[in-house]
Amino acid sequence: MAKILIVEDDRDLAQVLSVTLSSKGHSVQIADGGAVAIDYLRSFKYDLVILDWMMPEVTGIDVLKAYREKDGKAPILMLTAKAEVADKALGLDMGADDYLTKPFHPQELLARVRALLRRPHSLAALLLTAGDITLDPATCQVTRKGEEIHLRPKVFSLLEFFMRHPDQVFSSEAILERVWMDDSLASPDTVRTHIKLLRKSIGQTGESGLIKNIRNRGYMLSSSSK
Repeated sequence: MAKILIVEDDRDLAQVLSVTLSSKGHSVQIADGGAVAIDYLRSFKYDLVILDWMMPEVTGIDVLKAYREKDGKAPILMLTAKAEVADKALGLDMGADDYLTKPFHPQELLARVRALLRRPHSLAALLLTAGDITLDPATCQVTRKGEEIHLRPKVFSLLEFFMRHPDQVFSSEAILERVWMDDSLASPDTVRTHIKLLRKSIGQTGESGLIKNIRNRGYMLSSSSK
């Protein structure tokens, strides 16, 4: 199973891609625009990025350039309606690993995804650790003292976000912007509920432990907690 980011402003197509990839056991997140994608890529690690070229304001090429300039290593599959060789060459020269011209058949997409995920660097995500918790971004597996913990998808994303930003305080609004970017109905109450679920899942009782409340400021993962 791979963790895949779909960057596509056509919500219907993004949903089709998500269902297709999820049916093969992959963990999928969707960014509905270039700016959102850049924020996701700063906050999380992915095994593969499927990136639409033609998006308003922040284009796929803009996202690709920003990601590679920050030394992003995940393979990138560009989706494009551009059939000209020069356009495809531009994408490859900017750091894309492959491209797929729209319209395409789902089986062709899956074949390209399999090929890219076979490359050695595609599963090179490092394990994240905090206290007795270990998170593997590549397999979406979390363990505590060696025992696997099963988390809901958003609880997993919340934990991964905290583990990538230890000892930093985030308000509920800041967490919403980074973890619930694709959910306009989420609220600070949503964050509080998921914080409680996360604490319960990792065996934390109360507010003293790995995930701390910082009065009048927000939440923080404390790297010094045991």
